Amino acid sequence: MEYAEIMRILLLFVTLFFLTSISAGVYRSVDEDGNVIFTDRPSPDAEKIRVDKVQTISPPAVKDFEYTSPEKPAKEGYAKLEIISPQNDQTFTGGAGIVTINILIEPALDTEQGDRLILTMDGEKQAESSSTSFSFTNLDRGTHTTKADIVNKGGRSLKSSATVTFYVIRPTVSN
Repeated sequence: MEYAEIMRILLLFVTLFFLTSISAGVYRSVDEDGNVIFTDRPSPDAEKIRVDKVQTISPPAVKDFEYTSPEKPAKEGYAKLEIISPQNDQTFTGGAGIVTINILIEPALDTEQGDRLILTMDGEKQAESSSTSFSFTNLDRGTHTTKADIVNKGGRSLKSSATVTFYVIRPTVSN
């Protein structure tokens, strides 16, 4: 026998016990010390007490219930979108022209909703990704600007970073 079935049978017996008690009459008697006693068992000197039926209210009918999970709370938006490296006006030297761009997003990018990060450099789109780190090699010498944007799946901009300017100095053959 399963636990649930045993519990149902036990509940049935308990209910029947109380129903038989309720259906029995209520009797009032006074003992030899003058104490008033109420009981469900008649005695020779007890009088039967009339108990009015208790008013009850039937609950409304329950419609078929289907669970639906709560909706995801509306997104407050992104509090921070910042290019943390390179820093503004930073200079990179070396022969390979290597620059790594790291971006801070708070809260984290919501890729489940289709949000993505677009990195532009010198006014041209360089990458579209959920990554927050981008490496570039062989960048031309000179001044470069970069900016990051978070866009939703429809392409609408949700947040933009400040533009960061950095410089690449590369040796030439004539040097």
